[in-house]
This record gives sequence, structure tokens and C-alpha cells, in this order.
Amino acid sequence: MPTPAPEEYPPALFLTCEGGVEATELTRGPWSHGVMHGGPICGLMSWLIERELDREDLICSRYTVEILSGVPVGKLGVSANVVKNGKRTAVAEASITHEGKLLARATSQWLSRPKDLTGKQISVPPIPSQRANPGAHPDMEYPRPGFNADAVELRVITGSTEESGPGLIWARLDHALIAGESASKFQQVATLSDLGAAVGFEYAEGEQSFINTDVTLQLLRLPQSEWILLDSAVARSSTNLACCRTTLIDEIGVIGWVLQSQMIAPEEIQL
Repeated sequence: MPTPAPEEYPPALFLTCEGGVEATELTRGPWSHGVMHGGPICGLMSWLIERELDREDLICSRYTVEILSGVPVGKLGVSANVVKNGKRTAVAEASITHEGKLLARATSQWLSRPKDLTGKQISVPPIPSQRANPGAHPDMEYPRPGFNADAVELRVITGSTEESGPGLIWARLDHALIAGESASKFQQVATLSDLGAAVGFEYAEGEQSFINTDVTLQLLRLPQSEWILLDSAVARSSTNLACCRTTLIDEIGVIGWVLQSQMIAPEEIQL
């Protein structure tokens, strides 16, 4: 099948519709072409939470997403709820359902926005001029259009999203998250956060693939621009479980971290 031209891409990762949202082909992940990538799942629930909370004086300091089952590309039920709405702190949650089944849920902690930024900043490598082309890798069958190859733009310092080993890769969201809306900085970071598992991708024993079941994003501050540098690596002390750890960096310095629990992928979705 020929790769769609950019002008033929859907207008966004999600379209709003009566009773929920509709995921477009830009949300498709590499495991199964009818199932969403974890990035859009994280992005969608960040949008739900931010819209429901509606607090410009607070910043999300911790955002945890649990992926309970594969989320199909199609019409989805969504909901969000503010658990606590205090003067300087808030807690909010969101969920995604399909045909009445809970597929993913998120919780978030919000604190007062940082005022005077302090702390030592680090030397940050510049953004390379050449855009990576994950869809051209001969060993990967990315759906086109899909999230990894089309919805995000990647600029590689070291490593790869298709080969085993740690990686250092700049990324930005290349399409609207929600049709007709501009994604906030928090929504952009949340949507990119699941990419750590691809940037730091590593095989388990016997060339089996790891797959993550959750994403925990910890933020010190919001990024200065749309570009985020993911410094990712996998750590493990057993043959079947691992954790991908990612430091998130913008053009000034560290903005936060991502942790992703990993297990060996079921056989039916092995690469």
C-alpha cells in the first residue's frame, strides 16, 4: 500500500463526536495496526483532565496512565473527574472506554506553578537538521499513517526507535492532538511521554520484545518550546520484567522524567 501524502492525513489524532471522541489513523501503533499507540492514549486523557480542571495557576507535577487493554482506533467513550480542587493543589482523573469496557485510566497531581526557576541547567545538544524516517526501516511494519512514523517528528542524536539500545532523540508533535485545537504544552509532553519506550527500546532474552503497561510522567516545569529531548534507557534485573527510564529535556535543561513498567510482549504481538 502506498504511503499517504501529508495532505491526505487526518486533520488530527482525535476528532470530537457525540458521546466521546474518534481516534484517527494517526494514533495507530506498531503492535497491531487496529490498536492505538500509548502516546495518543496519554495525550487524550491529558486533554480531558486539563479541560475538566481548567486551572491556569497550577501545573501537573505527576501524571500516571495505566493501559488496561488495547485501545481500538475508532469511536471511544471518555470521561474526566476532579477529585480534589484545593487552593494550591488538585487531583484529577480520566478514563477511556469502548463499548462499556474500561481500557485506560489516568490520575494526576497538580501543584502551584513554579515562579522563579532555580537550579543548575545542563548543556543541551542542538536539534539536528535532518528528520528521522522510522517508516523506512526494513524490519518494522509501521502503519501508514501511524503515530511513530507520521504523527511525531523525530531528530536523532544517538540511537534509534527501531533498534535495541539507549537513545537520545529530539521529538515534537507534528499534528494536532484534537481537531480544531492547539495542544497545550502539557498535552504535548504527555503525548510524547510514551515514546521513551521506543527511544530506549531493548530486547529481552531471546530477542523477545518488551511492552510497557503504564506511563508515569513527573514534571518540574513545562517546556519552553514544542521540542522535547528524550534520553531513554531500559534497566532490568530479571529476564521478564524491566523499566524504561527517560529524562525529559528542553532547549534549556531538564524538565522532568518518565518511568514505564515493561514486560515481555505476548506472542501475538511480538515484532
